[in-house]
This record gives sequence, structure tokens and C-alpha cells, in this order.
Amino acid sequence: MASSLTSLGLGSQGALNYDIIDKLRAVDDKTQVDPLKSKLSQNKVLQSDLSILTTFTAALKSMTSSLSNENSYLKRSTSVSGDAATVTAASGTTIQEFSIDVKTLAMKDVYESRAFTEKNSKFISQADTIKISIDGKTYDIEVDSTTTISQFKDKVFDATEGKVSASILNVGGTDPYKLVIQSTKTGADNTMSITSANGAALNLGLTNYQYSANAPTGAHSGTDTLTFNVGGTNYNISVEDGDTITEIQNKINIDPALGKLLTASIVDGKLALQSQSNNMTVSSANGSDVTFGINAMASPTQNNHIQTATDATFKFNGVEIKRDSNSFSDLVVGINMTLNEVGVSNVSITQDTKEISTNIEAFVSKYNELISNLNASTKYNADTKVAGNFQSVSEIKTLKSNINRQLLYSDTVPRTEKEIQKILDKGKADGITREDIGKTRMRTITDYGVSLNSAGILEFDSSKLNERLADNPTDVKEFFKGSTKTFETKIKGTAINGLVDVANGDLVINDTNIVVNLTGTPSENAESLKSAINSANILGVTAVLNSDGTGINLTSNAGYDITVSGDTAKLTNIGLNTGTTYGKSESTDGYFTKFNSLLSSYISGNDSILELYESQLQTNSSSLFTEKERTIETLDKKYAIMATKFAAYDSIIGKLNAQFQSLSLMIQQSVTSK
Repeated sequence: MASSLTSLGLGSQGALNYDIIDKLRAVDDKTQVDPLKSKLSQNKVLQSDLSILTTFTAALKSMTSSLSNENSYLKRSTSVSGDAATVTAASGTTIQEFSIDVKTLAMKDVYESRAFTEKNSKFISQADTIKISIDGKTYDIEVDSTTTISQFKDKVFDATEGKVSASILNVGGTDPYKLVIQSTKTGADNTMSITSANGAALNLGLTNYQYSANAPTGAHSGTDTLTFNVGGTNYNISVEDGDTITEIQNKINIDPALGKLLTASIVDGKLALQSQSNNMTVSSANGSDVTFGINAMASPTQNNHIQTATDATFKFNGVEIKRDSNSFSDLVVGINMTLNEVGVSNVSITQDTKEISTNIEAFVSKYNELISNLNASTKYNADTKVAGNFQSVSEIKTLKSNINRQLLYSDTVPRTEKEIQKILDKGKADGITREDIGKTRMRTITDYGVSLNSAGILEFDSSKLNERLADNPTDVKEFFKGSTKTFETKIKGTAINGLVDVANGDLVINDTNIVVNLTGTPSENAESLKSAINSANILGVTAVLNSDGTGINLTSNAGYDITVSGDTAKLTNIGLNTGTTYGKSESTDGYFTKFNSLLSSYISGNDSILELYESQLQTNSSSLFTEKERTIETLDKKYAIMATKFAAYDSIIGKLNAQFQSLSLMIQQSVTSK
């Protein structure tokens, strides 16, 4: 059986039905719910448009941030003529020009061994210690009759704490393998000395000094003793009557002591001696040294020492400089140099302005995007009566006006002598004199190539900016970023009184201890104290003599604080007092620094203007949604009650209709019966 609600209208014959309720509900929805939905939709559009606007604003701010950043003006470009040197400059390096005249390059110390048949060739018949001396230290490498050249190569690096490396080269030929030993670093301090007690180094051919004898006169007559002084030690060889250079060669090589330090061979009929010493001498009692041509040998050569460790030598702007490496960064602050070859390179370090110009171009583009969006969202068309979404939003309209106001920002600065002369040169034909030129000038962004065209679009002429950068880069930086003026910090000292031994802790300047013994006259003591302070390299602080030269003053031109502490009595004697004198500086914001601060106030942080407006929109959206849901719920309840009441009324009407029909039937029957 159908309920009273599902059969609504049956009792009232359609007078009370859901169609009436739906029509009434539609009227209420239109007047109460639809306005809330419209506001929610508009709120969503505003949030979306605000997100786009914030993105454009952030893009512009990224450019103003870069152009107000110190680093944008510290970048350096390096130009080097010639191949003698490679030079790079870090940001902030002083702009300068200099020449580098390379005389010698820093070299490693390199030795090569004699040739071997195989990599596993052995070179000594008994235990020995090969000593490698380098950089003031001697390293021992133990070898024996089983040690191969390959095994020795593997020991070198670790045994010398990485100061010496070894490798084996295949140079070709019958005996193709040579051991190459070299210092891992360049510089004269890395010169190597290689020795051994039992002939291992000599057998490797690593330290062989070549002595070439003169032609022998024949066999020696009578007996004699040849004395070889090797490294300060005498070694004797007996000479028998009739000995020739062949017998002397054999006696040298088989001698148990001398044979470890010296080897002999015969080349072109002459003795050829290879010694471990570069100051070997030969003498004899009865002239056998003359007979064998070894009495006055020329200075030895060292063919196995294929490269000698040397320092790099060069002239920097005419000043002679020496370094143990070809690459260094300690000559000029911020400059890295690599010496490539002997010759001259001229270097010019200038400001790198490419990024500044690129950022200005990007600033112009981002400004046009933002201002176009602001114009569209805040305009009102009087003809169509259509307003932009933010036409009545004060936060957005204020952003637009503030940006336009900042765009027109200007300041006044003194004219430089260079600027005045430039104007005089250009106006010479018109008779312009120095008196006609104002002492100050107004700076605007148009002076640097940025201007508005007739359509209100920002344009950029890079040539105008580049001209300004070339003419006066400091002016560009000051206008774009701003400037900081520091004032001199000064502590005036009085005359030094008497002899003073300033020990550790007696005089401390900015946490730096000054130690000096003042034993001279007042003027000598003042000079000594000044030198001691300046030698301490206290950041930003300089000591100078006072007016009469008997005391010192402390100064800082960089705005640093100067704090003096220590022993009160000794400080009094040297004319100083404890305490701090504070530095002072004044900063002025430039065009893009101000612009960046303006944009920051709109988009940076939770309390920024656009962030607060976005929060307001989100709060309004939440409130509207809650109100809409509450209104729908109220109407749902209202029409649920109405439907229930309609059902009750419909039932009553149905009953009344039934009673009326029954009564009507009875009346009709009564009339008919009569």
C-alpha cells in the first residue's frame, strides 16, 4: 500500500502535490542558494587569477633580487694574450692589468733505468737497501736477489709516502723495458737522490754518473795503487806491472767494495766509468792514473737523469717570482694562474657585465608580463560596464600604482669630472662652458637603457647600458644596488712612556695578541709597536704613528670596530686604554634594491600583502561554502516538513471528499425515492 507521501495529491485531486513543492523550492534556491554558489565561483576565479598574478610578481622579483645582489657586480672577465699562462679570476677580484713573463716552468725530477729484457728481470745478487732522498727526508726500500724491476716499481710509491712514483715503459728494441722513477710534485725541493750500499741502484742504472777517460798510453810499467775517492771514501785498486785498461776494468768490477759503487767498461778503447757519486776523483802513487787516462776526467754527465726538478720562475709586472708549481693562487688574491710555456702573456681583468645586461632584459620582459596582467584585471570598460576581476580590490590596485611609482624613481648625484669633460667635448661647438653644466645630475632608469614607449610597454636598449657600464661601472652599481659609506674608526694614542716588555696578553687588539719588546727611544718604540701591530694582520685595522711620532694611532677605514684590552698598566705605558671604538657606516638602497623590497612586501612571507589577500579569499570561500551548505540543509528541512504537512492536508481533504461524496449519494437517493 502506498504511503501518504508517495500518493501525495490523490486526496486533494492534485491540488497539493510535489510539483508545487518543487516550484516553491526552486524559488528559494534561486533567491538563497544560487547567490552563494555564484559568490563561490567568483571566489575560485579570484584565487586562480591571484595565483597567476603572484607568479608574475615572483618572476619580476627574481630579477630585482639578482640586480640588487652584490654578486651580480663582482663577476669578472679575464682576457689573456699569448699562451704562456692561463688566468682565471674569482668574483670580487680587483680589476687590473698585468704581464707574466715566464722564464722556466716547474718540473718534476725524473730518472730512467738501464734497459731490461723482461718486466720480471732481476737486478741484484744480494740483499740491499735503495735509499731515495727527497724533500728533506730519506726513504729505504729493501731489495734482494729475488726482487724484480716490476716488484721494485710497486714498492716505490708507498715506501716514499707518495712523494715518488714509478712505472715501467716498453721503449722497444732487444731490451725494451725501462724503469722510470719521478717525483709526484714539481719544484726544486723535490729533487731526488738515489743511492744504495751494495750496488742495487748502480745495477738499475738510476744514479750512474758517466765519467769518460782519456786515451791510455799503453800498459803500466811497474806496480802502483789507484785510489778512487767516491763520496768522500777512498777505495784502492792494486796495479801490477804490465796491466792494461782491460785488467783495470776487471779489477774495478770485481772489487767487493768499489764494485758496489763503480762499474767500468771499455768504449772506443777508453775506460768508461759509471759512479754513484758526482764528485769522484782518481789518483795514484806512481802515475798509473795518467797511464790509463783517468787522472783528469771531465765533469760527469748523468744521462739517466732525464729531467731535473726545478721551480717555475717568471716576472709579474717586472717583479721576479718563483713558485714550486706551475699552478698557484697565492700570488694575487682571487686570481688562479697556470704557467703553460716560456713566453709572455698580458692579462686584463675586467668586470663581467653580461649577466647584468641579461638580467635587465629579463626584468623588462617580466615587468611587461606583470603590468599587462594588472592592467587587464583592474580595468573598467565604461561602454560594456564590465570590470576586471580585481577592479575593486585595493591590494591589487595599490600594487600596480606602487610598481609604476617605483619605475619612475630617480635620485640626484654629483657629476664626475669625467662626465663634465664629456659634456664639454660634445658641446664645444655650441660654446658650452663648465659654468653651464650643473654640479649634480638626476639619475633615472632611462639613463641605463630602460624606457616606456607610447603604448606603455617597457623597452630596453642594451647599447646604452653597455656604454654606461664601460664608462662608469661604479655609477651603475650604485644606482641599481645602492652604496655603503664607511667612516674612519680611530683610537688616538699618546706618547709611549719608558721601556715596556709587551708580553702575551698585555696588548690584545680585536682578539689578536701583540708581543713586542720596546727598548729604544720613544720614537723607536713607536715605530716598533706600529710594525708589530701591522705584522699581526688584524682584519681592517692599521697602526700609524701619531703626529709627533712618539706613539701610535689605530685606524680602520672599513667601518670595523676596534677593541683594545690587556694589562692596564702596560697599556698606559704604551699610550693606549682598554675599550671599544665602534665603526660606523651608512647604506643607501639603489633602484632595484627598493624595487625588490616593494615586491617582497607583496609576496614574501605569510604576512605579505598578497598572501594575506589569498588567506582572506580562502576564508571567504570557506565561509560561503558553510553558508551554502547550511542554507541547503535549512531548505531541505523546510520542504520535508512542507511535504509532510501537504500529505496530512491531502489526507484530510481526501476524507472530506469521501464524506461529501457519501452524503451527496444519500441526498440523491433520497430525492430519487420521492
